[in-house]
Amino acid sequence: MATQSLSDITLSPSEVRDILNADNEEIISLCKRASIVPKRNRRGLTYFSYNDVKRLQEAKSMKSSLVRITPNAVVDRIMSSFSQMEEKISNNILDTLDKKLEEKMQGVEGMAAELIKVQTENEKLKNKIIELNRENVHMKMELEKFEKIGFGFYKKYEVKDYTI
Repeated sequence: MATQSLSDITLSPSEVRDILNADNEEIISLCKRASIVPKRNRRGLTYFSYNDVKRLQEAKSMKSSLVRITPNAVVDRIMSSFSQMEEKISNNILDTLDKKLEEKMQGVEGMAAELIKVQTENEKLKNKIIELNRENVHMKMELEKFEKIGFGFYKKYEVKDYTI
């Protein structure tokens, strides 16, 4: 019996299904991807050469690796776009809040300045009231020193001085 080289080995479709662990539909799609046309023997039966099966295995491994990589890449892109959107929204919210707070703080600063002015004015008025009350007391005490005699005449008496 003569030894066959690997390139001379032929495999039936059922053997290829077992080797690739795939159904006919998947084998057809792999053949299209690897640009392999199944061959027919003299009796019209389909067969694959060893090299064809090797190329189909490579195509299947590339397909499975692409399938594994693609969802991860898509998920990564979606996650990065979500994180970018989140960052933009956060920055927008922070900018808006910063502007609003700055406007409010300017209003509060204006109100604080006005409040300080009003308080100093209030203190001045209180001091003036105290001064006027003292003057009023002095005038009342001075008025008590005079007694009406009649015909529009008044007489001055010496009264003890109760100054405040």
